[in-house]
Amino acid sequence: MHNNSKPSPQEDLYARIHCVVQAKQHLEKEIQAISASGEVAASSCWIVRYLAKGRKSVYWYYKLQASTAIFPTKIDGKSSRYKHLGKAGSQAYLDAVEQIFLKAKIEALDRSIKTLNQGLKDLIQETSKYNKDE
Repeated sequence: MHNNSKPSPQEDLYARIHCVVQAKQHLEKEIQAISASGEVAASSCWIVRYLAKGRKSVYWYYKLQASTAIFPTKIDGKSSRYKHLGKAGSQAYLDAVEQIFLKAKIEALDRSIKTLNQGLKDLIQETSKYNKDE
């Protein structure tokens, strides 16, 4: 015969805490896997398209841009806010697009983890009402 009784409110609470912790651990592992899979753009980076003028024509070029100087330069070992990628389809361009994509995935996972952390905080706070009864 099966026990069809509902779990107690306290058992339900602990089960929900366990589910949130597992979801958080899953997302953290996903971030680790993404970070290990390739180079991830810094959070302050984005790709910019700009018009370059050549001798005979104009064409679009791309650069990876950061809010602060983080890219090493060939001159004096100084850093730059820009990393030139070249034309669309170049290897540097494709690499930068992939790095930005990985950054966006990690940022989305981080936002989800923050939501789970808030939920976990709320659930832990909820346990206090059961601890008062004991």
